[in-house]
Amino acid sequence: MGNGGLRYCINCLPGEMPNWLSYSGEGCSLSFHIPQVFQGLVVWFVCSLEIPPWQLNSRTTIIIRNKSNGIQLFEDKRLGPEPAGWIRYISRSEMAMKDYCGDHELELHIYSEPIHYCGDDELKLVHIKECGVHVIAGKSDSFEESKVRRDIVMPASPLPYHLLPHPLCGSITASTPKQWSDYLFAKLQEHSLDLILDGKNKYFI
Repeated sequence: MGNGGLRYCINCLPGEMPNWLSYSGEGCSLSFHIPQVFQGLVVWFVCSLEIPPWQLNSRTTIIIRNKSNGIQLFEDKRLGPEPAGWIRYISRSEMAMKDYCGDHELELHIYSEPIHYCGDDELKLVHIKECGVHVIAGKSDSFEESKVRRDIVMPASPLPYHLLPHPLCGSITASTPKQWSDYLFAKLQEHSLDLILDGKNKYFI
């Protein structure tokens, strides 16, 4: 996980999304930009079930597409979700980057559909409360230094993110693989959770 090349999914993470993610918002979709050079994206979303989770088997789909032309760059389907936070790390190699055009805006869309009705004809809904995207990329030290004012007191502990320049957004927050893995493992330890290897270069909780 330290080099940003391993993919993983965490489907029962307690707590809220951090407020320093590159992009976040209420609901099941959002628009975002990415830098030209990046190593991966973290998709984080929080669900609430309108019925107890043991009454419903559902399938959740994560889609990232080019917003200007609708070309799909990524899709992932999985069973779930639980009424808690979900994290899916997407490495750059998993995305169809050949279909990404320069600085085009991208769109994340997450939806869930029931696959088992427990003998009941009534539709059982899974509600995506909020979602976010966080960029994993190296630092641009000269840019970040120019953004830091001399009168700002730097925190005693290292921040889990840094600033990256972007021609359309001015700047976006991002994390290096080490910044992100340090933050994630600290959060997992806080809740006594472990990552388990599930096949080559794939982890889950």
